[in-house]
Amino acid sequence: VDPPSEETDELADEQRAKEVAKRTYERSVAVTKEVVGSIRMGRSASVKKVKRAVQGIVDQVLSNEVSLMGLTTIRDYDEYTFTHSVNVCIFAVAMGKRLGLGRLQLFDLGLAALLHDVGKSRVPLEILTKHGALNDDEWQIMRSHPWLGVLTLFGLRGYGEVPYRGMIVAHEHHMKADLSGYPKAIRPRQLSVFSKIVAVADGFDAATTRRTYQTVPLQPDHVLREMWENPRRGLDAVLVKALINLVGIYPVGTCVILDTYEVAVVHAANADPTQIHRPVARIVLGPEGQRLAPAPLVNLADVTEEGAFRRSIIKVTDPARWGITPGDYFV
Repeated sequence: VDPPSEETDELADEQRAKEVAKRTYERSVAVTKEVVGSIRMGRSASVKKVKRAVQGIVDQVLSNEVSLMGLTTIRDYDEYTFTHSVNVCIFAVAMGKRLGLGRLQLFDLGLAALLHDVGKSRVPLEILTKHGALNDDEWQIMRSHPWLGVLTLFGLRGYGEVPYRGMIVAHEHHMKADLSGYPKAIRPRQLSVFSKIVAVADGFDAATTRRTYQTVPLQPDHVLREMWENPRRGLDAVLVKALINLVGIYPVGTCVILDTYEVAVVHAANADPTQIHRPVARIVLGPEGQRLAPAPLVNLADVTEEGAFRRSIIKVTDPARWGITPGDYFV
């Protein structure tokens, strides 16, 4: 019997990493759902479980960021409230890692990010799940969720200390860098860097997800461009750049057409920052339109012996047009 090849070992390691990431993600969604449900019912929520979930996310981002980042592409329409909070936590912690934050700081950031929208647990469900635009009264109630979040965090049992950072993030994450957002600032203030990071992560995940009032999500590359170029977003430009460096110009889960007539799903940003426009991708459909299983992983920065790129992206495409669900390639 021949010894197992290195390729076999790599596949096994990748599969194990996927399983760990999936368990971490599912546990975090379940905990978020439990906490929001408890608060909505007027019961006390278990903060210990939240802390354990955040610790799992931090550990996973530090050990195998790619596997967990891929799971943010699983857009569960019915579970949006919970998956959104977990996705924002993952993006925020991964950005914090890129910015050089230590493990304890990443834990504080992750905890604040996971609970940034906890005030929505006090917003009536008929407003949260309403199809179509909100009227003025409903919009006012929705805009109250930042300070309702602060009140909710004050009431949570199990914190060894008052979670000031989490309260500040819950209060500030819609304020915008120029304070033109909500709630309105009474006096001039400098937003917390954690609030700015969560605002960027929140804006990216919200815009790329189908919701009750946004049935057609934007393609991830368009969202990044708009976040970078539109000053009305009120986001910190340095942190938007950090997000672009993290997810690449073509973020994880983006469906692209290649010059080889193949269709691929972006798997990860290129580790080489000079090749940020050439991500690692999975070839899902072959040149004849045939579905490939398993979908081979290719680095779009690979070149031929003559020095020409083997594959290049022609354009981004809507995965639904090809019957592709990007999240399927990360579970």
